[in-house]
Amino acid sequence: MQEITGVPPHLLEEAARLIGEAPTLVSTCLQGVYQSNQATAAACQINNINLLRGLIGRPGCGILQMNGQPTAQNTRETGADGDLPGFRNWDNMAHIKDLARIWNLEPRQIPHWAPPAHALEIFHLAETGPIRMLWIQCTNPAASLPDLGRIRSILERPDLFVVVQDAFMTETARLADVVLPAAMWGEKTGTFTNVDRTVHISHKAVDPPGEARSDFDIFLDYARRMDFRDKDGAPLVKWRTPEECFEAWKECTRGRPCDYTGFSYAKLTGGSGIPWPCNEQHPDGAPRIYEDHVFPTDPDYCESFGHDLQTGGVITPTEYEARSPAGRAFLKASH
Repeated sequence: MQEITGVPPHLLEEAARLIGEAPTLVSTCLQGVYQSNQATAAACQINNINLLRGLIGRPGCGILQMNGQPTAQNTRETGADGDLPGFRNWDNMAHIKDLARIWNLEPRQIPHWAPPAHALEIFHLAETGPIRMLWIQCTNPAASLPDLGRIRSILERPDLFVVVQDAFMTETARLADVVLPAAMWGEKTGTFTNVDRTVHISHKAVDPPGEARSDFDIFLDYARRMDFRDKDGAPLVKWRTPEECFEAWKECTRGRPCDYTGFSYAKLTGGSGIPWPCNEQHPDGAPRIYEDHVFPTDPDYCESFGHDLQTGGVITPTEYEARSPAGRAFLKASH
């Protein structure tokens, strides 16, 4: 271990002793872990420390896998990272049908035939041809992704049409074919979630300058111009204000880990945030989850059947069910 880390054995042993004897433990990590070699495996090992010691779901204990952007937790909840909203499982047909019911679509209209494409896979597809247009919002890949020379050369390809939606002329925006000026947080109304599941509301304080518009208004206008329809021919997007959208989102979270059904704009206004789940069982939110050490691993409920940390191969529903998780957490080991 000393050869790998450069840390003397006595310090590694002291760290192990501190962790092994600690009555409480909060583990945190950030981009240094997520952008390292075998990053997913490394993040799993941090989870494993608290799980092995049972120091989760108790006061003074927890795991804060912090995100790189301040609202990236919302991205995960809503499925804006390519997954499905409400931590639904793309490989679970019941989840697909439930989402189709909420949106009044046919299940086949919701992409679910392969795992969601992660950011580097998206850029690979843009480099090799299947993706001919990228619409980039709330991120700056020309400054944040690995192998920046390659990423920038992809964004500069003449056969790739790049739209960037941002408040600043970022490194990525400078490479765009079209830049859509976006409003900043004080110029729009909406909610955001911290890493500890606390949901906050931010009310619009001032109008955005010039031609800038909120991301919400831009996407709403796009949906209207594209004339997206549900299976009955009605407009797919039925809301017009952030609060109407929030009410629709609440229904989308019903019964899922991030249950928002007990929230309202009025309830969130004036306080310092409320942690989800917030519903009939937790009308004032849940300061801690997993207090009973029952985890959302049931095959009918879980967000994902996972993948092999060594090969990246997707675990099939049959393989997952054979493990009979029954609410137990997985210890995902890796070299």
